Amino acid sequence: MVLDENTRIEKVVEGIRELSKGKSAHRVTTVIGLSQMVLCDTVGKSHPLMAVLDDALKSKDVGPAFFASKTVADLFDEGMLISPRLAIAHEIEGDILDIAQKQVEASEGNADATHKQLQLGIAAFLAGAALEDALRRLCDSSGISYNPQRTSISSLQTALYQPTKQIEVISGSENKQITAWGETRNNADHGRFSKITHSEVLAMVIGVRGFIDNHLP
Repeated sequence: MVLDENTRIEKVVEGIRELSKGKSAHRVTTVIGLSQMVLCDTVGKSHPLMAVLDDALKSKDVGPAFFASKTVADLFDEGMLISPRLAIAHEIEGDILDIAQKQVEASEGNADATHKQLQLGIAAFLAGAALEDALRRLCDSSGISYNPQRTSISSLQTALYQPTKQIEVISGSENKQITAWGETRNNADHGRFSKITHSEVLAMVIGVRGFIDNHLP
């Protein structure tokens, strides 16, 4: 059975509490690792507790390690490991995709071929904008560096998928899919509407929404 993201994190937090009952070196390392996983999956690596956990791991000091880990678990239980900025960004991306989907739906019954292709072009552009923003957020939450002056879809996906450097925040199949979405977005950006099909854009809108929901809060 595949667990939803929140249920998965809840089980990790349960593991933190259970392991915190002992004080062995192995438990310390595991608890820190699980706590860092929770932070990465919720508020990202820049949270202040991440630095505390890193220091505790290096020093092997049991006290700070278990105190910080317990704090992570408590904060999660109290619903405080939520980034307002990320939540707002997710909502905005969802709104953009809603507009894109409406454009796709409107194009279905449009007898004017030129207007229909324009609607599909707008939908592809919007879906691409939502994807680009999501990839940027994914880089930030995963601690992946990128050039802020070059945040195209292709540049960001390259940062997220570097098998030779053991960086695979996205999978190989996702990387290929993003390349296809990027090409559709580029066709829309450059007015090559004749190369955009209804099924292609619809699949892109649905696919980008699923990608964002799967990877980001």
